[in-house]
Amino acid sequence: MTLGQGLVLVAAGLVAGTASAMAGGASILTFPVLLAMGVPPLPANVTNSVGLTPIVIGTALGARRELRPQGARLAALVPPMVVGAVGGAALLLTTPSDVFEAIVPALIGISCALMLAQPWLVQHTLRGEGGRRRAVAQASTLIVGVYTGYFGAASGVLFLALVGLVSTATLHELNASKNVIVGTANVVTTAIFAVAAPVRWPMAAAIAVGSLVGGAVGTQLVRRVPAPHLRVGIAVVGLAVALRLAL
Repeated sequence: MTLGQGLVLVAAGLVAGTASAMAGGASILTFPVLLAMGVPPLPANVTNSVGLTPIVIGTALGARRELRPQGARLAALVPPMVVGAVGGAALLLTTPSDVFEAIVPALIGISCALMLAQPWLVQHTLRGEGGRRRAVAQASTLIVGVYTGYFGAASGVLFLALVGLVSTATLHELNASKNVIVGTANVVTTAIFAVAAPVRWPMAAAIAVGSLVGGAVGTQLVRRVPAPHLRVGIAVVGLAVALRLAL
């Protein structure tokens, strides 16, 4: 990694961390940067996951106010997220790399579609009741965990869409818990990738520096700045990358 590449990755991590706390889609921003630097898709994916892990620290510190009343929600949803993340990471590391490379454009495209559909998904959700609501939320979180461990781009959006179907929390509360729950999955996958995957550590460290600061900044901005324009911008960039990879 050159000094110029390191500075670009720090900047990308900063933008990604901010975007993740506000609207989601951090990986859509940093993953293409790694690809543009010549990193193959599988090493880029695991390096990206490791580099974005510090977002959970910044977002948790910045959203303490929203997280205080959510202890029960976190206790119920973190375990299935972790189990799913372990399964997804194992699937990634045991799947032939050419298979992963072949489906990357589709994964990015689906992630971007989720980003664009997020407002509609959140507004047109149903609400469950009692124990059934909790069971559905846990099952949904398990699914998100598998996706997070395998690829992860826009996994936060997927969490909001699926868990939002049965959650009575406000969007700000759900967004704050999303940052911690999905972030916990990223911590677990980082531990797995650290010992079993081809992580490009200098690049991951550069992204981590930016994402740590960006996560804290984003939690402050999300209370003041509407996210629609940011969401659309991230999705457009991601769709362009998906198209380029597909071609």
